[in-house]
Amino acid sequence: MTKKPTRLVKVRLQGDKKDVEALRQIMLEKMPELVLGSAREGSNPKYVGRQKWASYGNFIFNVIRKRRSN
Repeated sequence: MTKKPTRLVKVRLQGDKKDVEALRQIMLEKMPELVLGSAREGSNPKYVGRQKWASYGNFIFNVIRKRRSN
């Protein structure tokens, strides 16, 4: 039995918290193959006081994902 190759794309949204969350919701509604974590603030000491927010996830072509929460 041969396994079909997985086509995986890593995704990162980055910007202001409000914008990242808004785009995350839009993308999750439009793409059932996509999984994105909740937005979190960056932690790079170089940018203390001006951190961006990011949401990380992945997209697997033609695989409908089961999400734990909206």
